[in-house]
Amino acid sequence: MATDLSPTSTLEAEHIRILYYEFERQLKTNYSSKNYIRFCSILEGSKFVSINKEKKFHYDQNSFIILSPFSEVELEINEKTKAFVMEIDDYFIRQIISKLQVELEEEEIKYIENEFFIAHFNPDLCEVHKKIVNIFNQNRLNKEFLLDLYSRELVYNILKYKGSEKIINNKKSKISAIIEFIESNYLGDLKISDIANYFGMREYEFSRYFKKFTGKSPKEYIKDLKLKKAKELLAFQNVTEVSFDVGYENISYFIKEFREKYGITPKEYKKII
Repeated sequence: MATDLSPTSTLEAEHIRILYYEFERQLKTNYSSKNYIRFCSILEGSKFVSINKEKKFHYDQNSFIILSPFSEVELEINEKTKAFVMEIDDYFIRQIISKLQVELEEEEIKYIENEFFIAHFNPDLCEVHKKIVNIFNQNRLNKEFLLDLYSRELVYNILKYKGSEKIINNKKSKISAIIEFIESNYLGDLKISDIANYFGMREYEFSRYFKKFTGKSPKEYIKDLKLKKAKELLAFQNVTEVSFDVGYENISYFIKEFREKYGITPKEYKKII
């Protein structure tokens, strides 16, 4: 059997990353979900999966799986299969949870463990999932914006499933504690050495550990948090105020990093929001 798990195509918006797979032959492999909630669905065919050494499951177009960060997955495919995976930013999910109250669906989750669940699509979740797949497949303006918009609706509908918040808001392992610490302190004078010391690690050891799980260096991760926050603040503050509020003492450097990240300057961004 093949063991390669490279996506056929990908697309990254501000809060989500989509990975689309086409498997033309049998495959047996394993992977880790790393520092993301994963929404896993099938567009054609089916899969067998075993998550964190639990029993093997079979699922197809009628079901979906939610994986917590750092889940270990054993995957087996025995037929032509098309898979659609969404990696959803944990900070984005926590924002939604903090603002919403939802009525729970009567339908129970098909199977639930501490780090994942598998359930059948209900009509509302099925509809928004189809919207996201269609937008992904289209060449249109504002594609990334629309994907982030419908991702909010997706998370909202997932939260209606009983027990779902326990999974998608699950905190586990040292890396989750590190990320929570960074997200609570990144607007201050946060040094990488200070974070490493707080968690009892040497700086080089901490940086390697952090990148192993997140795919980013601590410096890159903090920069991305600051620039995301800057986009929020630009809705009601001027560029100079935002620059200082997110921790940039040099406004020119802030403008440079913002443009490198988003392709436009903060001033240009203010004009379109």
